[in-house]
Amino acid sequence: MAELHIRKLKCVKKDDVIGKDEASLQVNGATISGPHVLGKGDSVTLTATRAFTGSIKVTLVDEDAGKDDTLGSVTITETQAGIGTLTAFFNALPSADYHMTYDVHS
Repeated sequence: MAELHIRKLKCVKKDDVIGKDEASLQVNGATISGPHVLGKGDSVTLTATRAFTGSIKVTLVDEDAGKDDTLGSVTITETQAGIGTLTAFFNALPSADYHMTYDVHS
């Protein structure tokens, strides 16, 4: 069993044309952090943790009044335990770019 520690989420490029994004992190479909109101250059320090076996999927979603936008997903595996601080990139849409700093412990 491993444990994911999400440390920081940074907005490099926001999705919304007007105003700031309302970004939420989901693990295996369940929201674990957010919504965080972020614009270009903004970041938020997080202390979100999640225990898992094998792998888990982390998805970043921009919550909107209508349909939410999925900004990307990454799969994190137990084999990353002990590597140190890692960065995941959420840029599935051309209009957005977010970086998530995390580490995995066994």
